[in-house]
Amino acid sequence: MLEPEEALSRILEALADVAPLSTERVSLREALGRALAEDVTASRALPPLDNSQMDGYALRASDALGPGARLRVAFEVFAGTPPPPPLPQGACCRIYTGAPIPEGADCVEMQEEVSRQGAFARFRRPGEQGRFVRPAGLDVALGAVALPRGAVVDPGAAGLAAALGRSELAVYRRPRVGLLATGDEIVPVDRVPEPGQIVDSNSHALFAACLDAGAVPVVLPIARDSRTSLDAALETAEGLDALVSTGGVSVGGKDLVKAALAATGTRLDFWRVAMKPGKPIAFGRRGRMAVFGLPGNPASALVTFELFVRPALRRLGGLPGRGRAVLPARLATPYVKPAGLTHYLRARARVEGGVLVVEPLQTQVSGHLSSVTGFEALAIVPKAAVRLRRGGRVEALLLAPPLGSDHTR
Repeated sequence: MLEPEEALSRILEALADVAPLSTERVSLREALGRALAEDVTASRALPPLDNSQMDGYALRASDALGPGARLRVAFEVFAGTPPPPPLPQGACCRIYTGAPIPEGADCVEMQEEVSRQGAFARFRRPGEQGRFVRPAGLDVALGAVALPRGAVVDPGAAGLAAALGRSELAVYRRPRVGLLATGDEIVPVDRVPEPGQIVDSNSHALFAACLDAGAVPVVLPIARDSRTSLDAALETAEGLDALVSTGGVSVGGKDLVKAALAATGTRLDFWRVAMKPGKPIAFGRRGRMAVFGLPGNPASALVTFELFVRPALRRLGGLPGRGRAVLPARLATPYVKPAGLTHYLRARARVEGGVLVVEPLQTQVSGHLSSVTGFEALAIVPKAAVRLRRGGRVEALLLAPPLGSDHTR
């Protein structure tokens, strides 16, 4: 069996020739959370003109060499107006935040440091060249790379692109992921299950997980435990970037997914990983499509998706890393396990005294649906560990911000 780290490394290496996916141009609103496929260069400077950082008065610093200088107020300048006329020698002008600096002025004094006396202004302190003046291009120079290729479009990037006049951006395509539930016992969510049947919950959980990973999920028809049904369902995956099946990858008499995948041309790389939950997980390639066979138990499916599928989908979409923080933490309760497998415990996470604390959920049974919600972290217990005391050191993969932080802002 592969160790989890080696399994992930092999998955990502196997995608090197197909990741990232092709590019497309989309609107700013559609680009959020996606990776840029090209540099965004500045076709204009930001700010476009020298402008005032304060409400106050613009002047030549040389006209106020000492405190108490008295200058005539020549005109007013507001934000959004055309460039004003040049500033007369020995004069100042009333100016407002964001307004263009008139030619000849090289200083702005905030209004709190100026007393107005009719048509004149008296300055309490000497002028200083460059004070409260934002030069053109101070933020982004003309022709500079404002957003580099590969950067993730966040709200700030969308605003910056808009300021540069870019209504569309070239980004990497979101991976399209087929979700295939397998099993004679599975029925759709809108059907009342008969005795011995269960509702397909995995497809809905993984649908949400795909969206969270930046992918486009496509729910495929449920496949029964027969080669005919599996072959027909797998044919519907043509043209997708990834396929994620649940169930049927273990060693039971009706675990037929591996054989069905092989018959469609899928080359499996591995099918077991030394971990709990989720040991029976398969990965391979079918042409350009990444293929994942996840266990059918709800917790196993979601944990293996988080550890292996999510990083792969991000790689296909041009996004960096797994998008999750892995941090040192301490266990809130003791934990005992046999050696040999790395355990991933669904856990609540909180901050106590500046230390990240993880508290495993009371149930870690992979088939319990109640154990796949309401946790913020996966506590990673190494394969060699057998007995961890309360306060024992582990690593935690954070899925959400920790609760109860004593650091408020």
